[in-house]
Amino acid sequence: MATEGAAQAGRGKAYITGASGKIGRTVFECIDAIPLVRKPSGLRGEIVTDFSEAQLQRILANARAIIHIAGIVEAFDKKKLREANVELTRRIAASAPPGCRIIFASSISVYGKRPVSLPANESTPPAPDSEYSRSKREAEIIVAARPNHVILRIGTVYGPGFSDYFSILRKIEKGSMRIIGRGDNRIPFVHVDDIAPVFRLAISRGHGTYVLAGEGLAQERIFSIAADELGVPAPKGRIGLGLAMLIAGAGELWCRISGKPPALSREHVAVLAYDRAFDCKKARRELGFSPRPLEQGIRDMARMHRMRKTAPNGASGQE
Repeated sequence: MATEGAAQAGRGKAYITGASGKIGRTVFECIDAIPLVRKPSGLRGEIVTDFSEAQLQRILANARAIIHIAGIVEAFDKKKLREANVELTRRIAASAPPGCRIIFASSISVYGKRPVSLPANESTPPAPDSEYSRSKREAEIIVAARPNHVILRIGTVYGPGFSDYFSILRKIEKGSMRIIGRGDNRIPFVHVDDIAPVFRLAISRGHGTYVLAGEGLAQERIFSIAADELGVPAPKGRIGLGLAMLIAGAGELWCRISGKPPALSREHVAVLAYDRAFDCKKARRELGFSPRPLEQGIRDMARMHRMRKTAPNGASGQE
């Protein structure tokens, strides 16, 4: 662990926020960057900071690049959401020295649940329609005001560390998963291992905004592939989108009362039920983005689910 005073050893270095998070830890493994953390976490070369503007200005005085991934996806406290996604971004941008490149992890959520055009790309007008998407869009505007920036609008991320998907696989296995709506909507999943190298390349190439979303398959097809890999019948039961949203909203209300996270939020429902497709040619061409076929990724996740269940002594079988 390093302290703020060790920042002098980081002259001309790249820095990263959010390196202990689901996306950040994968990005951190493939880049040479100094993690900024709020408390000691054991990351190599980490610098502990309170992320105040005063400390950030001293730490980042000679930074050449800042990879800003830190933030929260869901919070039922609007104040926390704004602090994590907007205010922290503002302090990072304000503290970066002139010429420093900022690489910002944004989200395709800025296009809203129903993008203006499909497939959407970097030229499609943003239309954020949730507290989270509005916070990411506001953070984008802050970053875009810096001359040297790269904004990565990332699709629905999956991979080994994203345990929410294992609960869906468990429902498919038990026969309790329901298709939401008609089931023909496309879901723009992208594997975390496919976006991590893009952050590394973005330190030295590219400029402006890029969409990073993988191949979009229909919801019903995704469930069918997973069921096939698990050796169980594909889900056939259905639930209307309105009812699913109502149930998820009730879960969020209970969350505010109990403090326990809901099993399924309205954002989860939106990810599964709305039709969204994206054109990522710009990221492929300029940043080497190369997402794996989604069917391969789904089957990999299903196999991982089986391995978790059969791990000896339950070492990694807990979900």
